[in-house]
Amino acid sequence: MRRIILAMTIGGVTLLSAQSYRQIVAALDESALLRSARMMGKAAEESAKAAEGKNLPSLDMSLEGAWLKDTPTVVFYLPQGPETFPMGKTRNFVGELKVSYPLFTGFAVSAEIERSRWEAERARLKALDLKRNLIARATELFGAIRATEESLKALREARAAMISARKKAEGLYKNGLLPPADLYNIRARVYDVEAQITQTAGEREQLLNRLSYLIGKPVRSLEGGILPGGIPSESRLRQLAWSQRSDLRALQSMLHVDEAQIRLAESRYYPTLGVAAGWKRQGDTLALNGDGYTNADRSYVGFDLKWNLFNGQSDRHRVEAARYKRLASAATVLDYRRKIATEIADAYLDLKTLRSKLRSARMQVKAQEEYYKLTRGRFDNQLASADELSRSIADLANARARAGAIRVHIAVQKAKIRLLGGLKSFETALGK
Repeated sequence: MRRIILAMTIGGVTLLSAQSYRQIVAALDESALLRSARMMGKAAEESAKAAEGKNLPSLDMSLEGAWLKDTPTVVFYLPQGPETFPMGKTRNFVGELKVSYPLFTGFAVSAEIERSRWEAERARLKALDLKRNLIARATELFGAIRATEESLKALREARAAMISARKKAEGLYKNGLLPPADLYNIRARVYDVEAQITQTAGEREQLLNRLSYLIGKPVRSLEGGILPGGIPSESRLRQLAWSQRSDLRALQSMLHVDEAQIRLAESRYYPTLGVAAGWKRQGDTLALNGDGYTNADRSYVGFDLKWNLFNGQSDRHRVEAARYKRLASAATVLDYRRKIATEIADAYLDLKTLRSKLRSARMQVKAQEEYYKLTRGRFDNQLASADELSRSIADLANARARAGAIRVHIAVQKAKIRLLGGLKSFETALGK
């Protein structure tokens, strides 16, 4: 009973550890890298909200206390001589409640708010693009694991054929119909296949470990394929990429940031006007009811007007620098659009090449299968050497592994093409 329960437990763990492609993509949402990028986006959003606070009045409270060494005095020069009179007390407290508001800043506040908003949008888009890149990396690992599994399948079939040939060779050897060299050759080939299986299995485990690290969850096996369905035409995908790609939209948001930076620099051309009002009292105690010498109430209403008339043309150069930066950003966006178009064109060419290679690989598998059957028949009738049979088995295994790997690479390439069109295009194909 315990053995049954243990077997069920182990089987359950294995089943839970098997991950489909959809589950792996979903798990990436909780990866540490993506959470970090999202937190940076939240930080940028809070910074934008902080900038919006400049549109509201500021309310400040202050309380100051001072203990003078000597009593403040004033000297009056009278006919009978100078006389000293006290003008205050050594202890003094001042309290103030102040309301201030920048009535006009040359549009600097609105430009700063807009710049912060676009910075927050850029951070959000960068997080989305990071997710797209993580999916691309996970897709490559998924495909690499599937390719090793195709190799393992072919190698295990080769091992079975080698063992069968070894048994036949051992029978011939016992009857004196096969030289020892041929028998040892087949035995060596069996060990060689075993070593290849061990190496390929180790590579598969390493790839599974990398995939587990990427998604932050253990993955012991994979199930299912990558993406169902086909892919759009090259022109359609290019239009999708130009309208949806998060990395391109992040670059385009920099244009808005630069425009806001230009207006921020131009705000120096204008005067600034601020208004303030304060309830202010002073006294020799915290009651702030005066010190017996000067008035206790020092409340006020006032304004502050500033306008720089000349600063060595620094403001003009700042504006020009901001304009040149925007031109540079516009050129970067244009270049990036062309880069995306080139990547898409190259991706479709790679897919075409892979499909051509797959047709060749399938024919190669058929040819190697027929050659193996022929060689095995000749070996059974002592018309072919053990080395020739071993090589035919190895060539068939290589052909099958190559064909399986190419099929996986085609699926990976289709997913990468979808990702080149943007995250939305990919999720639509995935059925999310």
